[in-house]
This record gives sequence, structure tokens and C-alpha cells, in this order.
Amino acid sequence: MKKIISTLFKISVSAILLIYLFRKIDIKDVLQNMQGMYIPYILIGMGLYILGQVVCAYRWKLLSEILDFQYRLKEFVILYFAGLFFSLFLPTAVGGDVGKCYFLARRDGKILPAIVSVLADRGTGLVVIVLLSGVSLYLYGWTHIPQQITFGILIANILLIIALIAPFFIGKYLSMLGRPAALSLTFWKNPSSLVKAIAISFVFHMMIIMIHILIGLSLNLNIPWRYYFFLIPLVVTISMLPISLAGLGIREGAYVYFLSLIGIPQTEAMTFAFGWLFIVMVSSLLGGLSLFSSTVKRKGLAGLTVRQDA
Repeated sequence: MKKIISTLFKISVSAILLIYLFRKIDIKDVLQNMQGMYIPYILIGMGLYILGQVVCAYRWKLLSEILDFQYRLKEFVILYFAGLFFSLFLPTAVGGDVGKCYFLARRDGKILPAIVSVLADRGTGLVVIVLLSGVSLYLYGWTHIPQQITFGILIANILLIIALIAPFFIGKYLSMLGRPAALSLTFWKNPSSLVKAIAISFVFHMMIIMIHILIGLSLNLNIPWRYYFFLIPLVVTISMLPISLAGLGIREGAYVYFLSLIGIPQTEAMTFAFGWLFIVMVSSLLGGLSLFSSTVKRKGLAGLTVRQDA
């Protein structure tokens, strides 16, 4: 019952936000703008997005190996696209993670390590998001960013540095908090792999920024390249808040607000947001269906079980 109420609440939040936005923005103008987008840039963006998921799958593989999941990269790619595919239909921006945990733990029942590996995968991405937001203060300039947001970014970066360093000094005390904490500390016992995973996350988020730059170029929007380092981390973080349907509505509102700070009209900002949503949805469908088809048709859902022939 609680899940039903939670889902209805998220649907309501998304609906209210979209209704509010489209009372201020004419959907016909947005759709007309989308028709005028430069298609080659959008196609390149789709290709980058799909490639980015392969990069993320490699990051997840690297982190999972620390927890003794010894599977081939191909299997992690399949599971990553499976999670991406499910996230299109589940009522949360991280809903696909549930599917990834399920399929990774399906073979040998290592549920907790599977959950920790997925959280670590998300965590390394969050590390880079916070760091990029800090870099944006230097690249774009403090005076151009609202004071409250600047303060929040600084606090987030300070807390991040503490969170990354603390386990090296108080790890033995943190491990007393239980098995989940002990498993999480395993990553700090393998600092080279942890640093490599964070570096991979940096590569992925640079690809995401490049996709957004392509969307801006396809719409002939005058967005300074430095501003993308500020825009993307904040929008990604806001869309992960578990208060809407897979980030729908709150994400578009964030794009409209932050782009308005540099003088981008609301209609163009909403078109920009829809351009990103289009790339994500089409890429997720194409990638997920193509990887699902060969396995599901041949073996059914059980075929998604990963093999241990590393």
C-alpha cells in the first residue's frame, strides 16, 4: 500500500510540475523547435550516450570485481542496459538499479554484495558530479552563480572530501557498523581500483556534457561551454531526488530555471530539456532491446543470469 501511495505521489508531482511548465510554455512551440534540431548532432549524441553506458558497465565491473563478482564485461553491459531499460518504466530515476542488483545476485545469491556494488557504481558517479560542480565555480565564475547555490556547492565539496578521506583513518570503527559498512570499506582497501573507477566516471560525465553541448548546438543556443559544467551536475543531482516519476517534471523545471539564468528563453530551454529526454529514451530503448533480444528470445528472462567464465 505504501508503494502505491508513493508511486501516486510521484506521478502527481511530475504531473503538477509539467502542467505548471506548460501553462507558461506553449508545447506547440517546443515541438516545432524540436523539428528544427540539427539531426546529425542528435544522432552523435545518441551514439555517445550508448557508448557511455558501456563505459559505465566497465566501471561497475571494476567495482564488482573487488567484491568477488568475476564476470565478463559483456555480461555487465547487458545488465547495465537492462537496468537502463527498466528505468524507463519504473517510478524513480534509480529504479533500474533494483533490476541490476537482482540480476547480478541471481546466480549465487550474493544479494548484499550486489547492492553494495551498485551503490558504489552510483557513488563514484556522484563523486564526479560534486567535483565538477566545484570546478564550475572556477570555470564560470562565482559572481555569475546564485549565492545560495554557490554555498551549497562548496559545502557539498567539503563533505565529499571528508567522506573520501575519513575511511582511511577511521575505517576500523566504521566497520563496526555492520556488514554493509564493512563491504563498502573494501573499496578503500583497493585505492587504485577506486581511483580508476572515479576516473572512468569523469570520462562518462564529460561525455554527458558533450551530449548536452551537441543539443545546444543543434538548437543554435548561445550557451557558454563553461556553463555546462555548472548546469549538468545540478540537473543530474536534482533529477535523482525521489519525489517525482523518474525525475520527470523536476528535471525539465531545473533545465528551464538554470538556463534562464543566462538568458535562454523558456521555450528554448524546454526544447533543450526535451532533446535530452529524447536521446535518453531512444538510446535506452535501442540499446536495451538490442541486448535483450538475443538473450530473451533464446533463453527467456533466465538468460540474463550472468556466467562465471571470466
